[in-house]
Amino acid sequence: MKRFQHIVGHLTLNDSDAEVLAWISNVASLASSTRITLVHAWLPIEIPAAVRERYPWLVEPGAKVAEQRARELVETHLQTPDSVEVSFEVRQGNALGELLEVIERDGADLVVAGRDEANIYLVEKLARKAPCSVLAVPAGVGTGFRKVLAAVDYSAFSLQALDVGHAFAQAGQAGLTLFHAFSLPWGHQRATVPKDRLLTDLENHHREQLERLVRSINLTGVMPELHLRESALPAFAIADAVRQGAHDLVVIGCRGRDSVYATLLGSTAEEILRTCPVPVVAVKAKGSGKAFLETLRRG
Repeated sequence: MKRFQHIVGHLTLNDSDAEVLAWISNVASLASSTRITLVHAWLPIEIPAAVRERYPWLVEPGAKVAEQRARELVETHLQTPDSVEVSFEVRQGNALGELLEVIERDGADLVVAGRDEANIYLVEKLARKAPCSVLAVPAGVGTGFRKVLAAVDYSAFSLQALDVGHAFAQAGQAGLTLFHAFSLPWGHQRATVPKDRLLTDLENHHREQLERLVRSINLTGVMPELHLRESALPAFAIADAVRQGAHDLVVIGCRGRDSVYATLLGSTAEEILRTCPVPVVAVKAKGSGKAFLETLRRG
């Protein structure tokens, strides 16, 4: 958990920030974070002078008012040691662009953002473009976790997810589940082998793969459960496993190399970020995607 030393949090200055700040508190405590930067971004709306005179409260609050509101939220919902440096930035502009600028400028390790109807695609775009890991917090969720589900597909990216999932479970004294969804091969309906037998063989194969994966890495202090599910829709299978297993946190890996392809998160990961009923950590290697951001800036 020591990897998350600098956390950037997105604030909307409404009640949904309570969960975002609570999760920032949790991660900062577990990771012994040293710095938290809270960012509120807003776009000005043109209000006709006659309307503005009649309804003066429609005018957007200035930076000082927004910072005061952020401080009120922090005093109520953010609990960190005095040693943690907490700062606020009220920025005029698009939330995604302003967050990316702060993340890259400061070399942040994790960005935390709420996921509600107003920001449903923000976390997905952050996971595509931010040069660090992303924690998406749905509205109305709890503020702690007792069971962590790490989705793995044997790739290097999912190994990163497993590493972070293990770190959360170990630091939070929580249970850990390794989840893998597999699908039947194309043409199975024409196979002479009964479907049940084919499913059993495939499940045994993937269980052996998961067991080999567990043996190959150091999962100190945690004995993971293995969960396999046959499904052509992995995101829905994960959501179902979360509900059935009472998991509080999901960890997934996503691509993040320094190329245009760093923006292609993958349909499964995108669907998980949009629909998962509990917070999701999209794990990326720190600094990934920076070349793409620089390309956008030069363009």
